[in-house]
Amino acid sequence: MDTAADIPEALTPETRRGHLRAIADRMLLALSREDDPKTGEEIEKGIRRALLIERLYARCDATQAKAIKNAVASIEQQVAAKKAIPTTATPPTPAKETQAEIASRALAMKAKALYRATKGDPESLRQVMTRHFETPVAKNRKDTS
Repeated sequence: MDTAADIPEALTPETRRGHLRAIADRMLLALSREDDPKTGEEIEKGIRRALLIERLYARCDATQAKAIKNAVASIEQQVAAKKAIPTTATPPTPAKETQAEIASRALAMKAKALYRATKGDPESLRQVMTRHFETPVAKNRKDTS
């Protein structure tokens, strides 16, 4: 069977590792099916085959680990490159606030001030209340006495 025609010329590293691992698996299965060695020569051949299979597995594992490290390094480089590119876009200009937003923010500030005043002495509460709840007309009124 001619398998050279079935394999494309440009193998990716993943497919190459897959083929090597498949060869090592087949060799290991064939080695395990053989009978126990009886002579010294058979023992030596078995050990050589086992070492060859071990080297194939080690090569597959090492290249797989190296591929993972390279992938992580390239991702880190891409992230660093994106962080290094200065953004020239101007920051968005804040939208003008509506009267409702201004009023709600003022009420929230009054509520916070009242809450803080309740934690303190009663005199500060009166000062806060007069400052925040005094009518605008009363502030503008001049003392005529």
